[in-house]
Order: sequence, then C-alpha cells, then structure tokens
Amino acid sequence: MRIRVTTAATALLAAGLAPIAWPVPAAAAAAKHADDFNGDGYRDLAVGNRGATVGGVSKAGAVAVVYGSASGLDFGRLTVVSQNSPGIPGAAETDDNFGSDITVRDMNSDGYADVIATAPGENAGEYHGTVTVLWGSASGLTSGSSYRNPKYKHKGFGKDIAVGDYNADGKQDLVSVDDDNIWYLRGPFTKSGSRGTATNLDPIDGENISPDVVASGRITGDGTADFAVLGHDWDTSSNRVWFYKGGSGGPTKTKKVNLPARASLTEASVTVADYDKDGYGDLTLGSRRGGGSGGAVYILPGTSTGPSGSARTITQSTSGVPGTPESADYFGSDVSAADTDGDGYPDLAVGVAGEIIGDGLFRSGGVTVLRGGPSGVTGTGARWYDYGTPGIEGEATEEGWLGDSVRLRDFNRDGRAELIASAPEAGRLYMLPGTASGPTGMNSVMLTAASFGSPSIVRLWAELAD
Repeated sequence: MRIRVTTAATALLAAGLAPIAWPVPAAAAAAKHADDFNGDGYRDLAVGNRGATVGGVSKAGAVAVVYGSASGLDFGRLTVVSQNSPGIPGAAETDDNFGSDITVRDMNSDGYADVIATAPGENAGEYHGTVTVLWGSASGLTSGSSYRNPKYKHKGFGKDIAVGDYNADGKQDLVSVDDDNIWYLRGPFTKSGSRGTATNLDPIDGENISPDVVASGRITGDGTADFAVLGHDWDTSSNRVWFYKGGSGGPTKTKKVNLPARASLTEASVTVADYDKDGYGDLTLGSRRGGGSGGAVYILPGTSTGPSGSARTITQSTSGVPGTPESADYFGSDVSAADTDGDGYPDLAVGVAGEIIGDGLFRSGGVTVLRGGPSGVTGTGARWYDYGTPGIEGEATEEGWLGDSVRLRDFNRDGRAELIASAPEAGRLYMLPGTASGPTGMNSVMLTAASFGSPSIVRLWAELAD
C-alpha cells in the first residue's frame, strides 16, 4: 500500500478516519520518549521548514509536528507552528528562517518533550539570531520562550545547537555555536523565559577558530553527556574537533583532534552512535563536499578520553557501498543513526542528495543505509533507496535532492527504526517503515509541502529533529 498525504487527505483524516500508520506489535506498551510532546506515551515527529511562507512573508520559517498514536504517526494530527502562532514569541519576518535547526528534549523537566528551534535570521533589535523553546504540554506545543546571544550584539546565535545534561545536575543544557562563539547555556530553562548562567567557551586556548557544527552524545561511555565542536582552526588552516567532556563541574575541553585533510565542514552534518556496542559513542561526520570527489562520511571512534584521532573514511568507493563516486553526488548530505533491523546495533543512514538517477536526472538523490555490527559501520549489507525503490511513490525528478535531510526513528515501537528522508526541491518528505532486513519502500508514506501548511510553495526544506 502506498499513501500520499495531501492537504485534502489530511482534512479527511482529521474528520475521523483511522490514522495512517505502519503495523505495530500487539505487545507494544506506551512509554514516554524524548520526543513525546503531549505526554501520551507515543513518539512525535517535528519537522522544521526554514523556507516556509507564513502570512505572505517568504522564508519566515515554521515547524510542523505530526503526533504519534498507538499505531504509529497519525497524519490527521498535524499542526504547524510559526512565530505568528499564538503564544510563540516573535513575528514572521522575511529570512528569519525559523526552524533552520531543531532538536527535541524536555528542557524544564515537566514530563513533556519540547522542541528547540533556531531562527538564525531573526533580528531582535540589535541582536541577530534566536533560539526558541516550543514548550510541550498535554495539548502539545502551545507556547514558547525565546533566547538570544547572551552578550554580543550584531553577532549570530543559533547557527547550530545541541542539548544535553553536560554538568550532570539532572537539567538539560544548551550549546549554541556561530562563526565566532561557543555558548554554553545551563539549565533549567523555564516557561517564563529564564535559564541558568551562560559561558562563552571560545576562544579555546587563544586559538583563532570558526565553529561550524556541534554534536552531543555519550562519547566516553561514563553515562554523562559530552559534546564535540567541529570547526576551522585559522592558525593551522585545518579542520578540527574540539571535545568537551561532561561532568559534575560542567563541560571541560579535554581533547582536540584533526580531521582528515579532505574533510569539508561546508554544509556538514553530525551524529553520535555506538555502532559496535563497545560502550563508547562514535562521532560521525557527514561531509557532502569532502572526500575529494562525491562526498564522504568520517567516523571517529569513541574512547574513554573522547573521539579518536584515527578517523575511518567511508565513500561510495568503500566495499559494499552502493554507487560510484561522482562529482557533486554529495554522499554525506545528512547522517542519522538508529537500529533499523532489530539486531541491536545502530545503523547509519547517509543522504546522497546529488546522485544522478536514470538517464541523467541530475541531483535526483537517494539514501544509503549502512549496517552497524561488531566491526562498526561497514558496507556489508548496505541498502540503497531512491524513486525506483519498490513502493516509493512519485517519479524521479531532476534537482529533487532526495536525501538532503534524513532521520532514523522507531515511531511504532517495533524495535526497527523508520527512515525519514526529504526531497526538498520536489516538495516531498518520505517515511519508510523498518523491517527485519532494514527500511522498505512498501507501505511507505509521502508527504507534500501542502501537507505541512505551505501550499503556496513548492519546496519543502525539511530539517528533521535530532
């Protein structure tokens, strides 16, 4: 069964038809999750669309939420939140790009997960860029609090963010990077707009750096969240990782390692997962413009002291990985990790948004899923997904950019993560159910830009919540 959800279909679902979902095991029990915004025990999906037109204002941006149910995601319960929504601070303005980066976590420990969304183009007086917490509640996301650069005017804020309890006090903290700063904002965050103290962690030992992205996870295996900042070191003209180990005294920079010379941080993506189950989180960099030609993924294995300096490089030349490296394939467009086949090892989804499909359809795109195992991520058993995959709806389009954003999440709680992939220029978002052999196109779902409250635009620049 293939399902296309449009604005009309969404209205019919809301009118009382059964939710569109994949089969769920009869024995599955409701449980709270880090992305359960209304506290009903089911995982919800948040999607940022930085290019959304809001109230006639272009590129104002919005965040859409699909709420979960006992049988999976319920597309009849899809809501769109923007800076024009009641209870949400700010106002929709041109190029605010609200929803450029989003992540989810319970920021005020009230039992409801919250959405943390950036608006790097926001102009709050003399301050540029904001981070907004959309507060979860029994009614879902109905209010918000906005935070700006703690000190500097005319500086960006919220270029990339990560959330975790980095000082082991039970409260969620926020790390935000921009071209010049690494801000560490301590929790708790509250609905009144208060937060803990803020510390600027840059400059690092007097180094002249430009942070690009930040990744959070339990890299050292001690149970406390750590984070890693990836950026450019202008003093050495190299790209590096600055590792901050979490602990009761707060995060401490304990290590820095060089990235491979061909690793590009332009439009980079990052995630952390323990692919070989050795107890340490592996830092994974999707480098769509790296690898010399066609893009690359770099995996820095975790250790008790942080990410290893010996990076593993995976490209389309790696044994078992589908495809052939070609210029502008953009292998590594986005990366996400979770167990897709129920074997207990996290797998890695890799967007390949520039892949040529069929007879010269440039940048049509696709997604590769690499399996994790005792040896970590390898090409063995890798699977490829594009418009030709059985069950996937919609014809291949040139410049569709399928795989520009990818996420793996187990929404129906069967132990196998679903694959979510955007095709922004085609205005589509695909959801593929997980099986014992990995994601499948059968029973997949296709959403359109209109489904997400943006009927006036063709593009769906989906930023999927971490």
